[in-house]
Amino acid sequence: MMGGSKRKSAIPSCGEAGKITAEAFPSSKRKKALLLSLCARLLPDDMMLEVLLRLPVKSVLRFRAVCRSWDALLSSKDFCSLHMATCKVLPPAPKLLVVSPTEKLDSATVCSYSPSGPRDDLLFTIDSARPNSVEVLTPSPCCGLTLLYDAAALAYYVCNAATRAVARLPPYCDRARDFTAGLGFDAPTREYKVVRLINGLAHEDILRCEVYTPGADCWRPAAGGVPFRWSKFAHSAVGHAMMSKIQPVFANGFLHWLISPSLLIRRPRAAIILFSVAEETFGSVRSPPFWGSREHVRPWSQSEGEHLVVMDDQVCIVRNLRNGTPHGSALEIWGLLDYGSGDWTLNHRIDLSGHIRRELGEPQAVRVIGSLGNCRSGKKIVIATSKHWVYEKFHKKVYTYDPSCQVLEGILSVTETHTSVPCFIPGSRFSLFEESLAPVHKRDEEVALSYTLAKATKQTTTPS
Repeated sequence: MMGGSKRKSAIPSCGEAGKITAEAFPSSKRKKALLLSLCARLLPDDMMLEVLLRLPVKSVLRFRAVCRSWDALLSSKDFCSLHMATCKVLPPAPKLLVVSPTEKLDSATVCSYSPSGPRDDLLFTIDSARPNSVEVLTPSPCCGLTLLYDAAALAYYVCNAATRAVARLPPYCDRARDFTAGLGFDAPTREYKVVRLINGLAHEDILRCEVYTPGADCWRPAAGGVPFRWSKFAHSAVGHAMMSKIQPVFANGFLHWLISPSLLIRRPRAAIILFSVAEETFGSVRSPPFWGSREHVRPWSQSEGEHLVVMDDQVCIVRNLRNGTPHGSALEIWGLLDYGSGDWTLNHRIDLSGHIRRELGEPQAVRVIGSLGNCRSGKKIVIATSKHWVYEKFHKKVYTYDPSCQVLEGILSVTETHTSVPCFIPGSRFSLFEESLAPVHKRDEEVALSYTLAKATKQTTTPS
């Protein structure tokens, strides 16, 4: 109080409230619950919300048990969206998601790995999975969610590494077909969608697009189908994804598949085929300037290393120049500036010289999977490699590259055993780790509401 004698407030502070609670209630669980309840009443709503938004996911999950109102607030889509936005502004310590086989040989573990941490943290286990059959299809998470694929069981999984929640998607029966899948986010409904592009068999010149949404018990055809004018590009994208283990990336409401010019008869006008996750329609993005007039006759071995990556919410093409050019060996990262004009710009060039050439020039597969940090903490590019070592052994490594000082640093190294032909490219086992509260399942009340709406719609449209 200004200009007068100080008087003790009748309302205790959070610290005093905690002391009173501790003296009155000996149970530790009850102490914590009542302490949080008192603090929630004493702090203004805006301040309390700011505190909750800055908590790690693990703490938010615990606070859901305080009371029903907190559970409703911390489980709401609005809070999940705000929490995710706060995590991007104030990112936690960087971590990776790593998939590896277990000693039992019939399951796979999903762990989080911190370059500065003492050990791996087990997130969950996928049972009935063959050794090295589970691969990561989204090296950069989609709103904190990661798409996994078990090639042996033909099963997809959507997982949230931060909440340790995982959902197995409904089965399908397309073993004989080529296909590719991606994970996207539907902004209007604030739910994820898994989208599959499937090439027909030799006697079926049909390209299909299937979609899965949370709570459904099966896959369904995309609302807009695959128009004939996009089928040629889509066929090329599926073939490129299968042969080079290059999956689509999600950004700005679209899934992006890279087209391989070497799989087409003439130079394509487009480099990327788009799929709007909300509207379920297709589109394209113009070719980058480094695709020349004879790009389609370039050997597949030279174009297979090109892939897409999302960095700072911008879609980029990684240009593979490891075989050398008149300007030297390098990896170039080109960013898409505008979807309408198809303008591209060179964001980064990683020159392969010295030990960088040994680490990135020799592996059969080199993939840029994203970036860590921000302008304040310093940004680093994350690169994963796969090298056929000997017989059935493959060396896989993850590096960070600091573009400001051109330093490449190894942060993770694993060895895998594969019984397939040695010339193939193994699937990825790594993904960036992102703090998020995004659910992988629908809540019970959401499922009930969806069922009620579907039933009401059916009754309305059914003729009497």
